[in-house]
Amino acid sequence: MKKLLTVLLALALVLGLAACGGQKPADQGGKTTVTIWHTYTEGQKEYLEKAIADFNASQEEYEVVAESQPYDGFTDKVYQAVMAGNGPDMIIHYASEAAKYVADEKLANLEEYLSADTLALMTESTKAEATSFADGHMHILPIVSSGPILFYNQELYDELGLKAPTTWDELLENCRVVKEKYPEKFGFAFDSEIDGAQTLIMQTGNKLFDPATNEILFNTPEVAAQMQMYKDAVQSGLFTNAKTGNYFSEDFNAGLIAAYIGSAAGAPYLQIPYGMGPVPQGGKVEWVPAWNRGVIVFNYGDENRVKAAAAFTDYFATPEINAGWCVACNYPATFPATMETQVYKDFVAGNESFTYLNAEHAGAFPAVTAQAYIRTALQTLMSSVAGGADVQESMDAAVTFIQEELANE
Repeated sequence: MKKLLTVLLALALVLGLAACGGQKPADQGGKTTVTIWHTYTEGQKEYLEKAIADFNASQEEYEVVAESQPYDGFTDKVYQAVMAGNGPDMIIHYASEAAKYVADEKLANLEEYLSADTLALMTESTKAEATSFADGHMHILPIVSSGPILFYNQELYDELGLKAPTTWDELLENCRVVKEKYPEKFGFAFDSEIDGAQTLIMQTGNKLFDPATNEILFNTPEVAAQMQMYKDAVQSGLFTNAKTGNYFSEDFNAGLIAAYIGSAAGAPYLQIPYGMGPVPQGGKVEWVPAWNRGVIVFNYGDENRVKAAAAFTDYFATPEINAGWCVACNYPATFPATMETQVYKDFVAGNESFTYLNAEHAGAFPAVTAQAYIRTALQTLMSSVAGGADVQESMDAAVTFIQEELANE
């Protein structure tokens, strides 16, 4: 019985430690311990862990611990853990992800905790996105940016006499040439159907929604025509939306697709000769997505933990450290001060992919709850029409979903 009791107590201790992610005690040195959950691998993981180690060694008040998580289901796991009170103190993600926590007051207002030097690093556009939440507070510090570009199989395009398309019509024609010569190949894919949908919609000159009233604005004939184009292209085998892995770069490397739109940061992962170009245009306005990723700090009611997370965020945002992170992630910087570092200048000089980002036409969306619902609805919309569903019925269903979710808040 005594042995059984010992085993049960040990098991209870293990389970208790596993469940207390949101209630970290101070370590033996009296430091406040906080965690950052992430899905980074290889060089990004190494750089993050080195930055954390250097920060921990630089002061005696706080201790940051990195916890690597599986890529699949990461955001769902974070959400469930934060809502249960045992999640991470920090993640690095998009403003749209932070928006999910605003109504439940689970986020720190970073304007109250970051240093004046850090806040001064931000441009007007990044600050506008960082404070575009429903409560008007700052719940993210954008530390890197990126966006999509077009990658194409250089050898295949050369063989078939094709050039990088600048419009959707040119892309479709390229796909037809590829399909005629190689029926087993697909001509194109969006690495992110959500961003593909937003791009097609915004290029028509329509808006997704009115953030002041939450009125949904994309259910128009112009957008329906773009969705019909996508449906027809997938149904005819010119486009595909079926990945064999997490990213279409894997299918691209395997020679299954001739071209795809994905993050400019993905160039180092391509293993075959490739060419690059900007995202095709063709609507009333030129538009491409801007992807700003930043530090999000959760608030569990323990101010010391928020201060610890903010202190690390200050450190991670300093120009030299931030420049190293941009290099590790292959991402453009958001801070002008980072862009002035020699490390970053050398990095950009050798990174051709950044020249295709079309930054002058890049746009982001307000980080409000409606945008999170819209992203979910657009994913369903694109998947539905790609599967052969009626375009107008699918668009109506997307609008109904968003309206119902907003009404249920």
